[in-house]
Amino acid sequence: MFYAGSAMPNHATAMGATAAVGCFVRYGGGERRPALLCGLALGLAVATSMRPNDAVWIAAPLLLAPLVHRPWRAFAPAAAVLAGVLAGVLPWAMEAVLRYGGIPERLALASGQQGDMRPRFALPYLVTALDGPLLCRPCARDGLQLPVALWWFALPVLVGAGLWLVRREPPQLRAALRLATVVAVSSALTYAFLVDYTAPRFLFTAYALLMLPASVALLALVRAVRARGRAAVAVLVLVLCAHLAVQWVTLAVHVRVQTEARRDWVRIAGALRSAGVGPGCVLGGNSSVVPVAYTARCHPAVQHPGRIPDALALRRAGPPPELRHWRVLPVPGSYNGWRIALPPASVPSRPAAAR
Repeated sequence: MFYAGSAMPNHATAMGATAAVGCFVRYGGGERRPALLCGLALGLAVATSMRPNDAVWIAAPLLLAPLVHRPWRAFAPAAAVLAGVLAGVLPWAMEAVLRYGGIPERLALASGQQGDMRPRFALPYLVTALDGPLLCRPCARDGLQLPVALWWFALPVLVGAGLWLVRREPPQLRAALRLATVVAVSSALTYAFLVDYTAPRFLFTAYALLMLPASVALLALVRAVRARGRAAVAVLVLVLCAHLAVQWVTLAVHVRVQTEARRDWVRIAGALRSAGVGPGCVLGGNSSVVPVAYTARCHPAVQHPGRIPDALALRRAGPPPELRHWRVLPVPGSYNGWRIALPPASVPSRPAAAR
């Protein structure tokens, strides 16, 4: 609910991966329809265009699955997988050559942006980020409210139970749920063992696919509870309501935080205008300055390397050493303690009420 309306790639990647796995399984199960191949390719194209690195981990199990499940051995699904990945990665590769000097250069830059991707144990970070912050970087001192994470620890139990419950079902169903589980685990490997920071959205693809076997266990639980009478049903409903209440409180907290954080952008833009810094300016600051510049209709300084910005938007930091002589002013009413820094020649105009 929280992320679906955001311009984040993880939700679209999860939907594309889930659609691709579903089309792959149905085609391999005997439904030899071209539409399923198109869905497989399209799902992977969406996932790859959103997160090229993730798509590699999603596509690899689909290419290797026919080695262990004979009914899936066919040329068409493998071709659709490769076509989807190629269609999704082609724009990324072209941009890498035209804008970054080549694919290796872009990969190196991306690795540096991710904090130098290398083997590390980041699984605890994924747990602590379940109750926020939305971007945990660094995560070493982040705590966790246990009730928020109970569902996370229940998920592998439900997945295991679901896979066990279908052990006597037709082979195609067993293979489909196992494939979904393998793709889910594969998609999470990067975030669990290669990066040193995390966000709740990083495991969307894994959650979407793991819910397929988990749903088998949940349905079995509902049937078992119904058979035991109304008291058991009431207990199950109370547990569900408690879970939803915890999630709702967490959601409300983050909605409030994000709402105030975005209102800060408007407050900063107003403070800049009062200081005579208007649209078309070059705005410097920390890594969070890009949306601030957009709101103020300015250009972020990263787009103009070597040019001294017209103003700085600062949060939890002061001006760089070469601009220490700039005057730093607080942004009135700022939720996150934003400040602006102005060149000595800039004199803020007084508020209209004070004139």
